[in-house]
Amino acid sequence: MERFIADLVQSLDNGKIDRREFCRSVALAAAVYAAGDAAQAQVERGFKIIGINHLSYTCPDYAKARDWYASVLNMKSEAARDDGKRANLMFGPEPGKGGSFLVTRNPGSVASGSAGARAGVEAVIDHVCYTIANWDEARVRATLKAKGLDVTGRDGSLHVYDPFDYDVQIASAAEENAFRR
Repeated sequence: MERFIADLVQSLDNGKIDRREFCRSVALAAAVYAAGDAAQAQVERGFKIIGINHLSYTCPDYAKARDWYASVLNMKSEAARDDGKRANLMFGPEPGKGGSFLVTRNPGSVASGSAGARAGVEAVIDHVCYTIANWDEARVRATLKAKGLDVTGRDGSLHVYDPFDYDVQIASAAEENAFRR
């Protein structure tokens, strides 16, 4: 952290960044540093959630839902992720700064056994994904397993089930990022 601040001061002195950018960078660094300490202190009581990453919404017609959320709530549809069965709709801060997204999808475009696959023509939130600070794959997996949970998923994006058999996804902000897929 000290090296980072020293580099910022040098960039300010050399005119590479202005005072406003310097202040923004210091504030962001302080927030990240503080979140890291808080997250480490919380491990024994659970993870420190920093936001909802996404909601997965299975509905009878994903395109109708996509268009409604885009027009009514001004969510941005990510065209590259629209495959004719599902779409990602972004909202909140820009990519990499904590933004969230809503996945609208048709029934049958999700894994069998999930609420969305069982939904038929109902509209359901298939799962919720929480982003946690300071992702450490081994630590996250070990902590979930220590709590007696069966962990599935891929690196940076893990799934467990709550006591009512609801799919809960826990993810790294870097790996579970709708803008980079």
